Amino acid sequence: MAEPQLDRERYVLGDASQHVGFLNCERISERSHIHGWHVDSHYHEGLAQLFFFADGEILGQLDFEGVRIKAPALIWMPALVSHGFDYPENTLGWVITLPSVNLARLAHGMPWIDTWLSRPAAIFGEDSRDGLAQLRPVFEEIEAEHGLWGEERSAILEALFRILLIRFHRMLRDARSRETRSRIPHLALVSEFEALVDRDHLKNRTVSDYAAELSVTSTYLTRCVKAATGRTAGEIIHDRLVLEARRLIVFTELSIAEIAYKLHFSTPSYFTRFFTQLTGEKPTTFRSRMRANRS
Repeated sequence: MAEPQLDRERYVLGDASQHVGFLNCERISERSHIHGWHVDSHYHEGLAQLFFFADGEILGQLDFEGVRIKAPALIWMPALVSHGFDYPENTLGWVITLPSVNLARLAHGMPWIDTWLSRPAAIFGEDSRDGLAQLRPVFEEIEAEHGLWGEERSAILEALFRILLIRFHRMLRDARSRETRSRIPHLALVSEFEALVDRDHLKNRTVSDYAAELSVTSTYLTRCVKAATGRTAGEIIHDRLVLEARRLIVFTELSIAEIAYKLHFSTPSYFTRFFTQLTGEKPTTFRSRMRANRS
């Protein structure tokens, strides 16, 4: 594989200081006479790029990693990251180039995009097809506005590019969520378990009780809950019970014994031991401290 070259004259003319306006927008086909639908691996100083491919299957080299990109696709390339492409002839697509200084100014007002802004990122595939298809009109509008020279041109281009960044951010977030769900076994099972715990927390049910209602084994339920939340099924049950106990201790006049029986503990002393072990203080001490803080 050839060493990526710094590009200042072939794929993007000049360096960042020579770019006029907020951004530059070109169709992939506009420079096909130069690259012949093949772009050697290269990188840019002080310039970031956002690619949108509307059709075709593109072979990409993104940060030294080969990838087959099936359109529609959105590709983010920050400055100093190598990239190259082999396009099918007559590929429909756009590339937006903007100076890193402009990008930094946008990021200052949208700090949540910092999670991915400095790394290459790509969105394509069936799960994202509908969302990506909605971006084509935005690129077309940017292309049309880029060809105008009114005083409001840069402001409109910036507003449209902000929309692209926000949409890209949402799609990356959704893709991470889908990836998480695919790694965690039966995430729906865990959600149903948590809903049952919230419904039946006053009954002091066991993990086996919930597992039976969900038609799984206790071991399997605990494994799924641990993978999804980092805690065991028993810990979630106990945490919900402690939360209810704290509410009853602070916001009612019930005695500790009455609270114990209301929460289905066999004896007040058992409830006291349970509460103390999980919170680090006795129920009576917790009540006195909280009421002192409220007075």
